[in-house]
Amino acid sequence: MKLNKMIIVLLSILLTPAIALASWVKLSPEELVGQSKLAVIGEFIGTTRIATIDSGKNLIVGVIKVETVLAGAIQDDFLLIAIRRAGVPLVSSTIDFKKGQTGLWLLKQYSADNTALYSASHPQQFTSSSDTDTINHLKKTLAQLKKYN
Repeated sequence: MKLNKMIIVLLSILLTPAIALASWVKLSPEELVGQSKLAVIGEFIGTTRIATIDSGKNLIVGVIKVETVLAGAIQDDFLLIAIRRAGVPLVSSTIDFKKGQTGLWLLKQYSADNTALYSASHPQQFTSSSDTDTINHLKKTLAQLKKYN
């Protein structure tokens, strides 16, 4: 009888998926803008793999076609955002951007030694173009920050 219970418990543990859901603290518009190195209106056009020269990490990166730069500076009409390391399983905190998503991107620099790569590690760092109220509020916050800097 005890053996049957142990087998049932063991099977339950092994067959139960270990799912953990990420949760993010809601950031104010001022915090979002203050943490951002670059603000652009653009479209997520897909992903690719790259290897960073300095660390040799293989990364899955997203490609954003930039329509308008609101804050910061870029040299091209496209920019790269780090999504996750290649070969590493997806975790609950991985943000899944979809091809064709258009809107406002508030991006951080991925690392101090790589100025061509950005990150969007918080869901609020992307606002869909359909959410015009939030985009307008963030644009006003960006303008105020520029005025004081």
